[in-house]
Amino acid sequence: MSGKSPGPDGPAEELRRRIAQEGPVGFDQFMAVALYHPHGGYYACGTNRTGRRGDFFTNVNVGPVFGKLLATQFAEMRQLLGNPDDFTLVEQGANDGRLMADILAAWPGRAPRIVMVEPLSKLRAVQQQTLAPWADHLTHVAHENDLPPFTGVFFANELLDAFPVKLLTRNGGAWHERCVDYDGGRFVFVERPFAGQPPPVPVEIPHFSTELCPSLEPWTQTVARKLTRGWLFLIDYGHPTAVRHHPARAAGTLAAYRGHQRADDPLAEPGTQDLTAHVDFTAVARAAAEAGLTLAGFTDQHHALTALAARTFPAMPETELSPEAAREMRALRQLLHPESMGTTFQFLALAKNAADRLAAFQFARDPQRELFS
Repeated sequence: MSGKSPGPDGPAEELRRRIAQEGPVGFDQFMAVALYHPHGGYYACGTNRTGRRGDFFTNVNVGPVFGKLLATQFAEMRQLLGNPDDFTLVEQGANDGRLMADILAAWPGRAPRIVMVEPLSKLRAVQQQTLAPWADHLTHVAHENDLPPFTGVFFANELLDAFPVKLLTRNGGAWHERCVDYDGGRFVFVERPFAGQPPPVPVEIPHFSTELCPSLEPWTQTVARKLTRGWLFLIDYGHPTAVRHHPARAAGTLAAYRGHQRADDPLAEPGTQDLTAHVDFTAVARAAAEAGLTLAGFTDQHHALTALAARTFPAMPETELSPEAAREMRALRQLLHPESMGTTFQFLALAKNAADRLAAFQFARDPQRELFS
């Protein structure tokens, strides 16, 4: 009797097997499998995750103006480095590659070298198609460890919020880690004592939940080691540690999204919903400093893009704008809106053997004070 051979296990099967063999797993392990499992992980299933038909909306979905503004910043960086022939743009977490395409479409002169860091074969294929006009400049690597030493900019838009996190909770004076078990036909949370370094949450907040990102330091160290001269440039939603550990965020920042709606259970149907946690930008800056990078700027998107727009778009009355320019101005207003994207997203630049004064941070406050006071 011939039968169809079973397909590879998906995220739920992998997690059930791992829990059966090892016992409850940390939420960081659950999140890694749910998002990145090669057969059914949330990001492995395709690219239709953003925009009106997806689960969440990003800067890139507003239109090409976001990439156009970043092109202004990255072109300035190339000039600050002396216009080297080997100037390279490296992007990780690029989804379909549309942001890189928007940057290159607005790039002044010959396109730079391009390296996309992408472990998932489906997304690599889509990125190659999106970036076909610049195929002669394009290289793919599966992991940041595979990068050759480079001069230029390593940038990531909404990458760090998808790094797997541990979930920690303090009740009274004791910290516990929330882990994941499988019981009664579903994934459930269980707690165990946390033996690691507790986060710096004020003692006057006795009940507090937060997240810890174990992969942040090794990732930062790897990128810093590969970067010989240039910048690490990060765009994401999050806060400095002092803001993140405010009593208003005592429930933590972990969230699950499906169809633009926040889901009730982050453990339900792993692989079918996005899992995300706000970035601790102080922790990023501290890890970068330990890796040999210097703080070059930190500000919100409103101030960063306002500064870049002044360099990108000529000043003229709206009545004189072409239809295309008018569309760009509408998109720009959406990106800048102080009650929406303008304050949700933060820009962080970290330098190595490079200038620490960049156009995007023209209107920024002192980054040292913003992140560490």
